This record gives sequence, structure tokens and C-alpha cells, in this order.
Amino acid sequence: MKQEERNLPLSLVCLIFGGLSIPLAFARHLVSLALMLGILAVAFGFWGQRKNARHLLRYTNTSAKRARRGLRLGLIGTACALVMWVLWASNLLLN
Repeated sequence: MKQEERNLPLSLVCLIFGGLSIPLAFARHLVSLALMLGILAVAFGFWGQRKNARHLLRYTNTSAKRARRGLRLGLIGTACALVMWVLWASNLLLN
């Protein structure tokens, strides 16, 4: 019985959250939102990679790449949000 290829669940959400976390990290009052979006993108990305590794050939390569890219963007966005949070909290940007 041949399995039908499907999109990986939450791969598009992971990509969008990861992509949005980077520009939101540089907006002063949206740093906490960027941090949460980045953490969610990382969580969804890891979950997608685990699900894809467990069920080989069930999900499309495009959706697996989308989830991987979202994971990477989420890691970058989380790092940017943490750095900006420290800079805003220490008033280094206002001096």
C-alpha cells in the first residue's frame, strides 16, 4: 500500500513565526512578542524534524525544507530578541 505524501504539519506556521521574529525583535515594544514567536518557531521546527525522521517518505521535501528554514529563522530571531531585550533593559541604546 503506497502512502500519500502530505505536507508536514505546522511547517508553514514555523516559517512565518520564524520570519516574523526577526523584524519584530528590533521594534522596542514588540521584543517579547518576537521572543515568543522565535521560541514557538524553534519548538515547531524541532517537532517537525522529529516527526519527519520518524515517518520517512510520508511528508514532502518542500514542507521539510520549509520547517528547517523556519527553525533556523526562529533561532536567529530568538537570539536577536534576547540581545535587543538586554540592550533596551540596560539603556545602552538611549545613551
